[in-house]
Amino acid sequence: MSSILALMKNPAPDDTSNRKKLIKQSLIEFVATTVFIYFGTLSAVSTGTKLGGGSGSGEDVGRVFPIAFSFGISIMCLAYSIGHITGGHMNPAVSFLMFLQGQISLTKMMAYWVAQFHGALLASALVWGSVKSLAGDDKGEDGTYNNPPFQLGATTLSGDISTGNGFLLELMGSFFFYFVISQTALDKNGISKSNLPAIPIGFSLVVVHICLIPFTGCGVNPARTFGPAMVNCMSSKDNCDIVFGPWWWIYYVGPFSAAFLVAEITALINWDVDDEKKYDDPIVSDGDEKKYVDANVYDGEEKKYDATNESSGANVDC
Repeated sequence: MSSILALMKNPAPDDTSNRKKLIKQSLIEFVATTVFIYFGTLSAVSTGTKLGGGSGSGEDVGRVFPIAFSFGISIMCLAYSIGHITGGHMNPAVSFLMFLQGQISLTKMMAYWVAQFHGALLASALVWGSVKSLAGDDKGEDGTYNNPPFQLGATTLSGDISTGNGFLLELMGSFFFYFVISQTALDKNGISKSNLPAIPIGFSLVVVHICLIPFTGCGVNPARTFGPAMVNCMSSKDNCDIVFGPWWWIYYVGPFSAAFLVAEITALINWDVDDEKKYDDPIVSDGDEKKYVDANVYDGEEKKYDATNESSGANVDC
């Protein structure tokens, strides 16, 4: 709970007073999220893979790598492109992590959420528009490309694992991805001041996709799950039943829970265990007052003790 207490104690960043700047950043976040999810999910369609449901068997294993690298390299390139402007979140749970760590205000987080979820919707609509001519063709692993083709790269849970398994997979995958973000892009004592943070961030997303695609399709991003699922639902009720099973919540609760855990772990890492008060030897002044100076004085204040009451330990002026 240390991250929550820190939020209550420390004032939020003043990042909304300039409304034009906030609108600009939100629009850029909208565009970046659209591009990221478009190319990531399009890679699933182009390789002919239904994410999660059976994609871990047989020849489908070979399709995991191009999808994983498509997501990882896309986030890396976009982080280099817009990271210096918006922070390069493109993920509501990452924005939540930034809020918990005091990097952005609640208002800015909400503005980013609106941009990211709408960007995901547009991205999935564009994917459908890009490959709609494939719908209904007698091709694909089950005899048809379906409509929309390959569910537009939507995340679904494999029938071989339980909902609890899926939740733990999404939680751990998200935790690893967000932890790398926190310790590279935000750690002032690390590589955050260099141009390197986007590289480990991108490759960590590759690793997570390789591990999770056969089981959950790999969400680790609520907007990435939301976009394809909603566009599938708009196409027909039958498709909605496929992408919104009883397990749908794992793709939202998992990432947001992971963001909270990373914020707590980061607070532990940043805990200054050497911050102990030390007092210098007493300096006698004016003959009747002993004055002790705190070696770690806050706000330049000094602690004073009356020599006449020293024997009784009475503190008369703190």
